[in-house]
Amino acid sequence: MSKCPFCEADIFLEDFFHTTVKETKKGKIKKKTGEFKGETMLIGYRNYVKIWICPSCDKILGFSEYKWDDT
Repeated sequence: MSKCPFCEADIFLEDFFHTTVKETKKGKIKKKTGEFKGETMLIGYRNYVKIWICPSCDKILGFSEYKWDDT
C-alpha cells in the first residue's frame, strides 16, 4: 500500500483505474482493471502523458509518458 507524500492518505490501484469486480461460480472474487481515470495529454506526434493525481488532495504525484504505436 502506498501513501501520498503530501497528505499521507492511502492510495490504491483502484483510485487510478476503472475496476470491475466479479464473483465466480466457485465464490472467488476477480478484479479487472480498465481505463485510466486521470488526465491524458497529447504531446507531439503520438506521444501521450498520463498525469497521476492524488484522489484526496488533488496534487500531482507524477507523470508517465508512453508512445502510441498503431503499426
